[in-house]
Amino acid sequence: MFTPPRFPAFLIRTALALTSLAALTACDPENDTPDPTRLADVFILNEGSYNKANAGISTFNSTNRQMLDVNRFQTANNRPLGDVAQSMTVVGSRGYIVVNNSNKLEVVSMPDLKQVATITGLLLPRYFVAATADKGYVTEWVDYGVAGRVAVIDLKTNTILQTIPTGTMPEAMLLVGSKLYVANNGENTLTIINTLTDAVESTVTVGDSPTSLVQDRAGRVWVLNSGLVVYNPDYTIDYEHTTAGSLVDFAPQNPMVQNRRLFASNQARPQKLMIDFSGITLYYSNGTAVFRMNTTDAALPATPIIRRRFYGLGLDPRDNTVYGTPENFSGPTKFIRYQSTGTPIDSFAVGIGANSFVFYR
Repeated sequence: MFTPPRFPAFLIRTALALTSLAALTACDPENDTPDPTRLADVFILNEGSYNKANAGISTFNSTNRQMLDVNRFQTANNRPLGDVAQSMTVVGSRGYIVVNNSNKLEVVSMPDLKQVATITGLLLPRYFVAATADKGYVTEWVDYGVAGRVAVIDLKTNTILQTIPTGTMPEAMLLVGSKLYVANNGENTLTIINTLTDAVESTVTVGDSPTSLVQDRAGRVWVLNSGLVVYNPDYTIDYEHTTAGSLVDFAPQNPMVQNRRLFASNQARPQKLMIDFSGITLYYSNGTAVFRMNTTDAALPATPIIRRRFYGLGLDPRDNTVYGTPENFSGPTKFIRYQSTGTPIDSFAVGIGANSFVFYR
């Protein structure tokens, strides 16, 4: 039986808002010249060079295929963003930029990226998630080889309320109801935090070095594990003891019962798990290629849609356009756009070490 496509509520609200805005501005001759700070709908996070404090955020208009500003944060605030921009999350009219080696969380207004607040006192922060309008969470490595933690942030006062212990090297997080799943990349576990009590509820084994998580249309949680990398004394990789990555999925009510798909080789590190707007198609990178698979597939795909190695990868939830950036820390990076089938569209130059994308409406 045919099921009509379901459009997320936020897309419907966005369409209505844009229609109302167009009706207002069409009658106002003073608005004939568009404000470039309002046109940005794609934000490219430029990591910058380590210890150089040259991180930045580039802005792009996907409709006009136009770069608006290569370093919008610098333009908006007349100062650099900091040292190693790790990730960015948008919640309503606020953007939260995690600056890893500067040990801070920059809070900015959207879409102009003007500073609202700077939250300091974090230790090697990685990713941010908001649980409510008043409370957010930031993963912190703290230091190498030690247990990490999650900082609880009061989003009204932009202060740290407390910290919650996790495994080593906590990375990306996924919020499902009142449960926060934290990927402990230095181990093979997820820490599950109850956001109502801010206490650790349980720890679940998934696979070596979990990196990213998504939830599908059926409500199942998917975890991409990159595999444990073991090094020889000369810092070359010991492939005899290095493990292959895996893709795991489970129902939130029973995380111990899992479907596991093991990658055939330990020569590459699968990462950057994403899901399309329908909630049924997964995308991820593995070595020199990008793959796509359905959530109902029993096995991992053998044929990639893009044969290229990317440092940064993004998926536009509005039309499933794939964005990829090759690794480059010596100069400007470019990002390349692809159709969801892997056909290239265009490319544009951005800042140093572009590592991720934020799609804003």
